[in-house]
Amino acid sequence: MSSSGLPLLQAPRTLNVTFARMLISQLQQARPDLLAQLEPAHLRLGEEGDPLARCTLGEWHALMDRVEHLLGDADLVPQLAEQFKPWHAGLLGFTLMTSGTVVELAGLLRRFHHLLNDVFMVERGLHGPRFFLRLRPATAETSPRLARLSLAVWAQRLRWLTGRADLKLDVTFQGPAPSDIAPYREIFGGTVRFDQDADTMWGDASYVDLPIVSRDTASHSLLQGQALKQLEQLSRGEDRFVDKVMGLIRRRLDTGKISLEDIAAELKLPARTLQRRLEEAGANFRLMVDEVRKAQAQHYLSATAMPLSELAVTLGFADHASFNRAFKRWMGCSPGVFRREHGR
Repeated sequence: MSSSGLPLLQAPRTLNVTFARMLISQLQQARPDLLAQLEPAHLRLGEEGDPLARCTLGEWHALMDRVEHLLGDADLVPQLAEQFKPWHAGLLGFTLMTSGTVVELAGLLRRFHHLLNDVFMVERGLHGPRFFLRLRPATAETSPRLARLSLAVWAQRLRWLTGRADLKLDVTFQGPAPSDIAPYREIFGGTVRFDQDADTMWGDASYVDLPIVSRDTASHSLLQGQALKQLEQLSRGEDRFVDKVMGLIRRRLDTGKISLEDIAAELKLPARTLQRRLEEAGANFRLMVDEVRKAQAQHYLSATAMPLSELAVTLGFADHASFNRAFKRWMGCSPGVFRREHGR
């Protein structure tokens, strides 16, 4: 349930827009003459300056497909992993850089991973003589490509942050093997296997005590507090936006102008952007309209004597019959029966 009490459909998974920006940067560095062949919506993702801005997993996949096609490269993941530095993760990246040890870093990654994406959750632990970092899909919507990128980035940055280029890591991926697995063997340095039960990176248990070369206790405490605030802000911002849209729907009900396009125009947003932001917040526009109408109908039927034909217009229905069908779907009875049972 959202803060508005609205039952929600499962929303598409999202990533920090940094993931999209890095793809555009990759194309710009390799073939700047091909940037104009990207969709305008993809280019706008690259221009987004909000550190909390998100794109959907579907948008990221579409952009990845396009950039790979333009560059004639079947798998850009190894190149992106090499390009990805801690500061690309924003505040979380700087928090990780100032950690004390690898085990502390892994704990922070698990706690704040939602700032990067909500596609996966992070698990960490020890199993016998080895430690592991594992990605668990948050929902049925997952991404083998993003799993490969995430674990490859972790392997690259773990060596960089510890100053230990000799670290050897084993990895298993749930997804199928790409056409060329040699870059992955080079990235991890150990055994690389695909079509396995989980997306997991393994290393010697002694690695967890390795110090982070850029550790800074004073800065770390401050950065961690700011990261927590950013995580809370991400959640609150989503809820506030949903509440604002719900308010607009309520105010415009009797005008009948409550389509996605109508509300988007009121907010001065493209309809696609409104839909994406609602999805990121876990909301569905059609269900929001339905919920507002249902709540208003219950109020008017129980607290007023407004004729049913007039109420149908007030709720934005084309006619009394449409309202009657909708109300039976919501409550299992007709508006007249509901009024007799609940009216004052």
